[in-house]
Amino acid sequence: MQVAVNNLVVSLPMPIFVIVEDVGWWQGADGSAYNEPFRNRFPRRHCLEDYRALVRLAKRLKMRLALGMVLGEWDPDNLLQDVVGATWMGKSWDNRRNRGPWLDESGQFLRDNNDWLEIACHGLCHEFWRDGRMERSEFHDQNCRMRPGDIVGSHLDAFAKLLAAYNLPGFPRLFLPPALLHSFGNGEDSMQALLHEYGIRYVVTVFSRARGYCQHRHEKITWECGVGLLERGLSPVPWHAVAATPVWDFGNPILPLHWGNLLHPDPEQNFLIVDAWAEMLEKRASTQEYVVAADFSSCWEQAAAYHLVRLTAGDRKITLDLGRLLHVPGCKGSLIVKIHCPPDLLWQCRGGQVLSCQSDSAEIATVVLRPLPGQHLLEIFANSEDSGTT
Repeated sequence: MQVAVNNLVVSLPMPIFVIVEDVGWWQGADGSAYNEPFRNRFPRRHCLEDYRALVRLAKRLKMRLALGMVLGEWDPDNLLQDVVGATWMGKSWDNRRNRGPWLDESGQFLRDNNDWLEIACHGLCHEFWRDGRMERSEFHDQNCRMRPGDIVGSHLDAFAKLLAAYNLPGFPRLFLPPALLHSFGNGEDSMQALLHEYGIRYVVTVFSRARGYCQHRHEKITWECGVGLLERGLSPVPWHAVAATPVWDFGNPILPLHWGNLLHPDPEQNFLIVDAWAEMLEKRASTQEYVVAADFSSCWEQAAAYHLVRLTAGDRKITLDLGRLLHVPGCKGSLIVKIHCPPDLLWQCRGGQVLSCQSDSAEIATVVLRPLPGQHLLEIFANSEDSGTT
């Protein structure tokens, strides 16, 4: 969204945020043809270098990436034997083939890089096994009907135990539905009500593939039971594409990738792949229409502003109508506008604060605003250092 006033062009940029799904497998092989999970269809086992690649991408973008983790193959003592539907082996579950020093090494690496990598819940083994036969998916069936609450809860409890086994941070605040099978809109009976009990505050999925029991509040963003849902969009490359060439239409805030997309069959060449993706995103984020989100909460707030705030120009100022943001959960912080303007302008705000303003060589100022609590309107205007109000 853009408006112009006094030869200035002001935009509410769309955030760019990267989510990487199916992180956590140790086996590379896709097992779906023989009753095992849909893994990454990767030509080797995963290793610590594959996590280093994610940190490389995060640091290039100055973004805390969200990792949609599946933790079943991290099981140190076969606790999944007692979790109904969690594995293809049921009570005979044995994870010995995935145990080794790489578990503790990778756990330590995730702890050390918590500022760059945020664990999101993507499940235990991604699917569900009924009487030993695999069904899609772990938390919802193929018709997007939620599995019984006690079963869902037992899987979330097991996810928490596996995190604790490696001293990883507390339960995630972000949930990524396996296979995009999800539901929303049925209030206290919803998946969101249960997720909220576990501390989850955000869900990212494809709305058109989810079962909606009522109309969502906006075609790209909605919320219920204190949990926000954001449109994910479709992945720009196939889930099983290895070392994928960067491509994206930038149609939604979320760039959804799968782990193997960012990795090379030779782990020593992983950085070549992630650097190419970083370059593509950095180039687009330098324009006035986009901005890199530092983490998911920043993405959520900026996405809500992008979708819901009304931006108008007039009377030598820009007005942002925040009325539709006031009831959005998690929108109590800041928002960003980008302004194409001369570099000598100082920006001021009525109804809030200007937290920072940075101008680049293309004369685009990135202005971070913080509304006052309960504020419906923000007005921003510029003062020139030499000539007063413009």
